[in-house]
Amino acid sequence: MTPTPFRIDVPQTEVDELRRRLADTRWPDERPVGAESGISHATLGRLFRRWRDDYDWYSHQAELNRYPQIVTEIDGQKVHAVHARSERPDAVPVILLHGWPSTFAEYRLLIEPLITPPDESDPAFHVVIPSLPGFGFSTPVDRVGWNNPRLADAMAELMAQLGYDRYLVHGSDIGQAVGEFIATAHSRHVRGLHVHMGGVKLAGENASSEPRDDLERRAFAKNAEYAAAKAGYAVLQATRPDTLGYALTDSPIGQLAWIGEKFYEWGDPDHPVDIDDILTAVSIYWFTRTAASSARFYSEEYSTRSPRPYVGVPTAVSAFPHDIVPPVPRWADKEFHITQWTDMPAGGHFAALEVPELVLGSLRRFAASPAVASSVTSR
Repeated sequence: MTPTPFRIDVPQTEVDELRRRLADTRWPDERPVGAESGISHATLGRLFRRWRDDYDWYSHQAELNRYPQIVTEIDGQKVHAVHARSERPDAVPVILLHGWPSTFAEYRLLIEPLITPPDESDPAFHVVIPSLPGFGFSTPVDRVGWNNPRLADAMAELMAQLGYDRYLVHGSDIGQAVGEFIATAHSRHVRGLHVHMGGVKLAGENASSEPRDDLERRAFAKNAEYAAAKAGYAVLQATRPDTLGYALTDSPIGQLAWIGEKFYEWGDPDHPVDIDDILTAVSIYWFTRTAASSARFYSEEYSTRSPRPYVGVPTAVSAFPHDIVPPVPRWADKEFHITQWTDMPAGGHFAALEVPELVLGSLRRFAASPAVASSVTSR
């Protein structure tokens, strides 16, 4: 297949329908004082009023359309991506992979400084940012089976269609897991893997071991807290994604609460995601009707738990202090060939929106490192 140009163009009728539904919202009673059972009425109210009264979808659509986008077909599935090329002849191709409840828009603040770095001594990048199948504009998905290995194969095929033979892979959340499979199943094409590593999976895999230090004790404690009180969304999306999808596809405030909670709960309170970036993510899920298809990833992956071999390509890890569970180097070393580890001073699960300069710095250091720089670029 040959990728074709694409621009986001949400009809005015869709925007008007959203505004009507927001105006007709029914609210539940406020929860009792002291109850901790989800996003608060006050927090959701701030998000809701901004979305209803002041948020301008078309200005954000125009911002997303500043960069070239394509759509193509891979394995029978429509795939959407930003494809922004640098003018630098030495630019390094990189694919940036999002997770849930993020969208490709999570990386919008990275595009310009990656393709046109402010310092000529910094590496430049050709940037590819897909919407994973089932998310955003890579929809609809009409078949089952889109687990991590299949998503990885599709992303490798996307890079091949765009003409890149050797490239870096960056991922966070689901994007990290997909990136790991690209790095193992398609290792001859991967110059290095750069991950914003969460520690939920690592803590679960090492749950039977005794903690050796305070970092490991904190990881176990945070993982226990997450499993006991904060993982309900994952269980529901893994077991009843379609039932959930009916509710969220028909209720904008439901979609707002379901996603908005995570941006606040998993983020750095000192570097919060801008409210309009949260609303852009929610709006993309709303306009593309992808509540169910994005949730089905949990059903696909949790039902198979795709095993993968050791990641042998050079791997850079960014550990952000306010993520759900902190990653532990000793645990990660067993699974990755780690050539760069950075304990970040700030940031959480949505680091590319919270602390973009830290993410940019880590990517640049990795691309310039001996483990990666010796590889030959393509195109």
